[in-house]
Amino acid sequence: MNNTTEQKILNAALKMFSQKGYKGATTMIIAEEAGFSEKTLFRRFKTKKNLYNMVLLSNAEKFKEDLEKTVFVDRVFDNPEEFLDHYIRNLANGYLDNFEFFNLSINEPNEVLESTMENTVDFIGIYLKNKIGNPNIDYKVFGLSISSFLYTLCVEKYMGRTYLDFDATLDRFVKHCTQVVLKF
Repeated sequence: MNNTTEQKILNAALKMFSQKGYKGATTMIIAEEAGFSEKTLFRRFKTKKNLYNMVLLSNAEKFKEDLEKTVFVDRVFDNPEEFLDHYIRNLANGYLDNFEFFNLSINEPNEVLESTMENTVDFIGIYLKNKIGNPNIDYKVFGLSISSFLYTLCVEKYMGRTYLDFDATLDRFVKHCTQVVLKF
C-alpha cells in the first residue's frame, strides 16, 4: 500500500472520528469515506485502535508544527497588547486549520495524547508568563481560559452557525484579555 492510500485512510479516519467519536466511527464508515475496502484499511492498520492512535499521533505532530510556526514564535513584542493580539489570533487560526484533530483531542479520551496535553498546558503557561510577565496572573488558568474560549468560538464557525460574528467576537476577546492582563 502506498503512502497516498494510507494518507487517504488517515484523513477519512480523522474526519469520521471527529464527527462520530471513536465508537461511532466504524471501520466500514471510515473505509467508505476513504474510498477503499475495509480489507485495505485492516491490511495497513491491523486494528481500529491502531488506526485511531496513528490519526492522533500524525495529527498531533502536524498541529504542533503549525503552532510552532505561527503562535509560539521567538519574537520580541513591544507590549502585552501586541503579544496577546498575535497569540490569540494565530491560536484561533491554528485551531480552525486543525479543527477536526483539535475537536477529537478534546472530546475523546485517549491515553496516547494525555501526557502530551499535560505538557502542552504547562508549556503554554510558561510561554505566556515569559511573554507577559505579570506576577499576579495564574498563567496556566489564563492559557486554558483562552484555549477554551477559542475552542467554543471555532466550534461555532466550523458548524456554520452565524449568531456570532467570528472576527468581531475575536476582536472583543483580544481586547478583554488585554484589559485583564493590564488590570492585574
